[in-house]
Order: sequence, then structure tokens, then C-alpha cells
Amino acid sequence: MRNIKLEIEYDGTHFAGWEIQPGKRTIRGEIESALGGLLQEPIKLTSASRTDAGVHALCQVANFKTENPLATSKIKNALLGLPRDIYVKNVAPVDLQFNARKDATSRVYLYRLWLGRMPLLRNRVWEYPWPIDIDKIKKALNLFLGIHRFDLFSYRASGECKIKRFELVRPNVAVPITSERKKCVKEFVFKIEANRFLQRMVRMIIGTLTELGRGKIKEYDVKLALELQGKKWLSAPPQGLYLKGVKYRPHPLTNE
Repeated sequence: MRNIKLEIEYDGTHFAGWEIQPGKRTIRGEIESALGGLLQEPIKLTSASRTDAGVHALCQVANFKTENPLATSKIKNALLGLPRDIYVKNVAPVDLQFNARKDATSRVYLYRLWLGRMPLLRNRVWEYPWPIDIDKIKKALNLFLGIHRFDLFSYRASGECKIKRFELVRPNVAVPITSERKKCVKEFVFKIEANRFLQRMVRMIIGTLTELGRGKIKEYDVKLALELQGKKWLSAPPQGLYLKGVKYRPHPLTNE
């Protein structure tokens, strides 16, 4: 028995999400089907995060177990035949105990907000048509840091999560946005890292922050929601959300 780890990039535009759903196209379904045909046995993937319909990934992590001795280099080459909106960019053997979900210490997501219209990026960003106070949003990011119950920032799930980092950065540049720069910047990228995320949690946090930036709610309303009072606010659309990466403690690799 072998345990194989995959690092996967995908465009979620035309998928019903990661998880298999009857009669719908899913990322997990496409990869499991390809692996099952290649390895000639049923394959079950365990993923670090279950992304929703329309959500993208720069580096999703998954693992599966197999009895087939086929070299990981050959598995990787065979998976190049997947549809172009999925790319398995790394395939590696790992310890039999490794679990992509349970062993993750944190997940990192990005959310791309575009002020105005950008037809070429409509499936990659949230085209936001209203005036917004970015400085007010930036100030409120610290409210979410630490351990909170995010029940009012989740579609269905409930429970505590620990947000380790939440910042606003320039696209492709690890420099925080300043008020002096914001006038010439059309795109804003939120970067959030937590030990776990509830269903639609990032999107509901971003949606709430945009309501704050528009003046529809006050910072006090955000604090109330974090204290499980008040109400749920707007959920941002899926196309601006990206799973950037997953962090793990050092784990021994097997040799092949």
C-alpha cells in the first residue's frame, strides 16, 4: 500500500465545486475518474479543503492510497491529460499516515475585489460597482484575528476557528495597501489564513466588510456578529476566491 500526495491548481468556473455531486462536474470527480482508469482500482481522494462551486485553487492538496506500484512521475504525466481547467502540478509519495485534511495546520485563501467592471476578469474577481472606503475595511481586519465562533459568517456550519493572519495586499506584491496608493489601484486582494474555515466563511467575511466599506453597516455590527449577536450579512460571490495554499508540519516522505 502506498500513499500519494497531489498538489492541484484549478479554475473552478465550470465546476460544481470540489466534492462529488451526482450528475454534476466536480474537480474531485474528474481526478478520481482519471486515476481510477490509470491505476485500475477505485480511488478516493482526501482534500485539505472542500472548495465551493466557482471557487479556484492555486494549490489544493489531496492524498490517496493505492496498491498500484506505478511511479509517481508516470502518474503525473498521465494526469496531464485532465481537462485544461485542472492541473496536477506535483505528485509525491508520503508516509502512510499522512492525511491532507487532518494534518493541515492552516489554509490560506485570497479574495480578489475589483472596483468597477473588467469583463476579461469577470470569472476571476468580484466586479464591485459601488464606491467603497478601503481604509475603513482595512481598519476592521484586525477584528477577525484570533479565535472566534464564526456561526454568523457561515452558510450552515458552526464552530470556532482561529484566524492567524488577515491583510489587504497589492496584487502579486507582498506590500500592504496604503491610503496614498488606493486611488490608483483598481484591484484589492485580501489574504486570510486560519486553522480551518467554515462553509462560505471567507466569502461572508468579505461580503460583510464590503457592506462596512459602503457605509451600510458599522464596525459595531461586525463586533456583534463575532459575538454571535446581530445577523448574517452579504456573501461575496465565489469567483473572487482562491485557495492559495495549505500548511503542514514537517512530515517524512517515503522513498520511491
